[in-house]
Amino acid sequence: MIMLSNSIFLQFIQTRGIKYSLGNLHAPKTSFSAELQKTLHSEHNFASIHKLSKLVKRHCRWHRRHDQSKRSYFNYLLLDPRITRGLRLRAKCMHPLDVWLTFLRAIFYVGKGKAARPYAHLRQAKKVLHATNSHVLAKDPKLALIVHLWQQQRGVLLLRGFHGISSNDAHSREAAIIEALGMNHLTNRRLGVYFGPSLCKFSSKQRKQFGVALLHRLLSMYMKIEECELQPELVKKSISHTQS
Repeated sequence: MIMLSNSIFLQFIQTRGIKYSLGNLHAPKTSFSAELQKTLHSEHNFASIHKLSKLVKRHCRWHRRHDQSKRSYFNYLLLDPRITRGLRLRAKCMHPLDVWLTFLRAIFYVGKGKAARPYAHLRQAKKVLHATNSHVLAKDPKLALIVHLWQQQRGVLLLRGFHGISSNDAHSREAAIIEALGMNHLTNRRLGVYFGPSLCKFSSKQRKQFGVALLHRLLSMYMKIEECELQPELVKKSISHTQS
């Protein structure tokens, strides 16, 4: 009976994205930064992400004291629903590290903006959706992926977070998240720009750890909302709703 149970258990864990061995988790190789990849190596490392929140607090404290510019910006992520596959509902039956890895893998673009800025990418994609000239898509992998999703009768997932922050604050958060995920993983074509302590005080490693902490906070936000795939016909309606 014990042998049968062990066999079933082994079959179960071999179907997962992360393999278990003596309390450690062996994550598949990714193009993430070393700092982000480390969080996938063990449950202990994943649980230690909360220690990185001190970098977020340090960043926020500086901007509250020294950045008096208008606070009307936010950060956003574009995600692939073929990877998330209703992650919020599936998460109940998944190991937290599987949830974390799925969320990270699904992100294909990191941005900064205000108002309806995220929908600008969708408007651009809609213009070239039925274009015969593929030159524009070849130049912009983000648009190419959005169009590909639409052609497969799928949509784009949008997650907005960190509302009510300054432009420089949003720029710094965007840069840290991009560095943590790695340019090879994303469709972003440029690295971000840092301001404040992340520029002058943080080391290269701390900047990526800052990004890891921000991603973890974004995951918490993501797990509280329903997945809504943005299709071409919903783009104009979504923009109107945002501006109203």
